[in-house]
Amino acid sequence: MEYLKKAISAEAVADEDEKIQAAVKGMLERIHSEGEEAVKFFAKQFDNWENDFVLSEEKKQSLIAQVPQSVKDDIDFAHRQVKRFAEAQRDSLVPFEIETEDGVRLGQKILPVQCAGCYVPGGRYAHAASAIMSVATAKAAGVPFIVACSPPRGDSINPAVTYAMHVAGADVILEMGGTRNSDYGDRSVYW
Repeated sequence: MEYLKKAISAEAVADEDEKIQAAVKGMLERIHSEGEEAVKFFAKQFDNWENDFVLSEEKKQSLIAQVPQSVKDDIDFAHRQVKRFAEAQRDSLVPFEIETEDGVRLGQKILPVQCAGCYVPGGRYAHAASAIMSVATAKAAGVPFIVACSPPRGDSINPAVTYAMHVAGADVILEMGGTRNSDYGDRSVYW
């Protein structure tokens, strides 16, 4: 019998998971202790990125100008759909409290967060839909400040992703965040 492809053994997957967890833990510790210098180091190491992280208004407008109108129209359509559903979903959530038995009170509170971070894949393929699904949903939920990031490829993040993050309502867009590192095979590590 000839195997075209074999599954990775459970032991190999577990070993790989441990390596990834150790690497991510080390990265987080370094970022915590060294701050922006560590972020710059990882951006250079993983993304070959040495430019600013915060997308300037000028660069954002330049990237948006590169997006064909038909793509903008598609993104706008998707955004309207996601936003409308997210608003309906938000409106369906209501706080309540009930007494199930004497002295036993149960319920739910709606507590919006003050800031959301939204990661938008942008490696091999750009995912404008991920920008819409994460940023627009957070915006509809009432999150007052939204930071979105996507990994740069070449000299910028993907123009269509930039447009989608902008339309969806990201307050800050960062050009950073992902890599495919050969040490982890086909599994991605996002920082």
